[in-house]
Amino acid sequence: MWALRQYENQHGANESTYWIFFELLWREYFFWYARAHGRSLFILNGLRHQVAYSIRQDAQRLAAWQNGQTEFPLVNACMHQLVATGFMSNRGRQLVASCLVNELQLDWRLGAEFFERHLIDYDVGSNWGNWQYLGGVGADPRGLRRFDQDKQQRTYDPYGEFIKRWQGYQT
Repeated sequence: MWALRQYENQHGANESTYWIFFELLWREYFFWYARAHGRSLFILNGLRHQVAYSIRQDAQRLAAWQNGQTEFPLVNACMHQLVATGFMSNRGRQLVASCLVNELQLDWRLGAEFFERHLIDYDVGSNWGNWQYLGGVGADPRGLRRFDQDKQQRTYDPYGEFIKRWQGYQT
């Protein structure tokens, strides 16, 4: 935060510095979220103590998601990028989580575990807190988050450049 403020004092604030600030706030929130909720961070029903939306344990569906072999090209590209580099954008993380929980109807914890093994910027609170959020069992009172995969692809990769970059990669 100090370096961000220093930069803004020298060069001015802009949309990019705002988003860095915003993501730092989320990281801080999930740090304290994890401290406050402890083991509840890892249980199927999360903080809501109600049945999770998706509780399936289907090895074939999970393998397709992990290997970037779903019917959703943008999800596949994001998964290929993650396995190849250990990185995935925040938007990508939300898209692949929504796919796992909503389209594939799998237990959100399977995604959290996979991210734990692959992310180079892995953080317990951020990872598991965000997965609870997308799985509909976190602190968000609105519940389940579902992304329209086709709309997301049209919005964030309208020319298919990201998909083309990662489609040939095999996990």
